[in-house]
Amino acid sequence: MKPSLRSARLAVDRQRNATAPLAKLARLPHGWIATIRGALGMTQEVFGARLKIPKQRVSQLEMRERTGDIKLAQLRDAAEALNCDLVYAFVPREPLEETVQRRARERALRELKAVERSMQLEDQATGISEERIRDYIARHIDEKDLWRDG
Repeated sequence: MKPSLRSARLAVDRQRNATAPLAKLARLPHGWIATIRGALGMTQEVFGARLKIPKQRVSQLEMRERTGDIKLAQLRDAAEALNCDLVYAFVPREPLEETVQRRARERALRELKAVERSMQLEDQATGISEERIRDYIARHIDEKDLWRDG
């Protein structure tokens, strides 16, 4: 497997360790905009003035955040108006290196089982050992093909 892709995965995995706690903060019942605005004691009217939009649009903006229909640029503008930083991140559910290794193993098993069935028909079955799986991955599984179906 290519070292550059592995290095990139390991770099993301290091970031994942640092950002994983943020994933639990992702949603607030009233949304981040309304929660921060309210905690600051800022009215929708004042917030709208900071964004240069009418109060009615503030209500729509907060609703779109809650429903997930808000644009990233709107979140960025709202964060700025609230003196906040917008943090945008994908936090992998598991380390990327594990994801790739699991996928390579699944693909190797699928391909090896097909070969093993043919070998059984010819009474030449040898079984599928862990060593054979690792060897097959090293020799035949190219990372660029991991995510293709088939």
